[in-house]
Amino acid sequence: MKPEQLARLPAVLFEIGKLVGSDLDPGILLSRIAELICQLINAKACSVMLLDAHRKRLLAKAAYGLRTERMHTLSFAIGEGVAGWVVERGESALIHDVATDARFVQLPANQTPIASMLCVPLLSRGERVGVVTATAEHIDAFDADDLEIVRFIATTIALDIENVRLHRVAVTDPLTGTYNREFLQQRLPAEIEATIERDRPLSIALVDVDHFKAVNDQYGHGVGDVVLAEVARRLRSAIRGGDLLVRYGGEEFIAVLPKADAGRAWEVGERMRQRVCERAFDVGDGLALLLRISVGIAQWRMGEKMPDLIERADIALYGAKQRGRNRVEVAP
Repeated sequence: MKPEQLARLPAVLFEIGKLVGSDLDPGILLSRIAELICQLINAKACSVMLLDAHRKRLLAKAAYGLRTERMHTLSFAIGEGVAGWVVERGESALIHDVATDARFVQLPANQTPIASMLCVPLLSRGERVGVVTATAEHIDAFDADDLEIVRFIATTIALDIENVRLHRVAVTDPLTGTYNREFLQQRLPAEIEATIERDRPLSIALVDVDHFKAVNDQYGHGVGDVVLAEVARRLRSAIRGGDLLVRYGGEEFIAVLPKADAGRAWEVGERMRQRVCERAFDVGDGLALLLRISVGIAQWRMGEKMPDLIERADIALYGAKQRGRNRVEVAP
């Protein structure tokens, strides 16, 4: 390792140790680790990709420095691209010029330019669980010292990251990165109990993508998946800190909104609606789709159980559909 890297490494490892031991959202945790790696080896961007629940595809879970809004849709099959090659073999890759390497897969337009890269496997208990990738916009950006230090960090954090992955796999929808329905079954009753104990409001917003079946029918499920992942990203950007976004099924999402009465929940729902429709969805090959959502809001009532709360939100959502879609309705 370079002397300056050796000098900075203890502080970086200390910071990573604090992050892993914190209660940070795993995505934020991994993004901060990616940022620290970028600083240590002067990379333009760094990403962490983890194997999905079936251990067949790498999914981007966090990144730093990428100029893209589609990071969460980026994935590689085992053996596909440099990342897929690394996780398939458990070997590292140091590429001085990606233009000369047949393993490299060009990213879609409007994403971060890459001229050189390194990629190391994440190995936990002898099993490959993901990869760490660093990239730069000019050739010959990295050398063996850089590869060694990223490999060292990957070895240090792999077990902790695998524990995070196992937890998140159990409660996360792999396509959209939102929480899944099983998580909702655990969390919403707990939020209702907290609402009772602390005498505060609680609302939910049931979201449905208008005419989404037509997207799948006309463009195929691959495009539909890209769209859903981007819808989820926009919805996440519209909710507040402490709110929870759940993929309820198909093209339906539920936002759990602690401390929000019906009026505040309507504001969140309207912000979600605006974020989704404010610009077209870029799905590649010059194709852009305009989409809208309908939202049903319900505020929790004293004595109400979770199924009844969701049912009232569903009735409000049905009202939004009946009144022309692309609107937010509140249950009476």
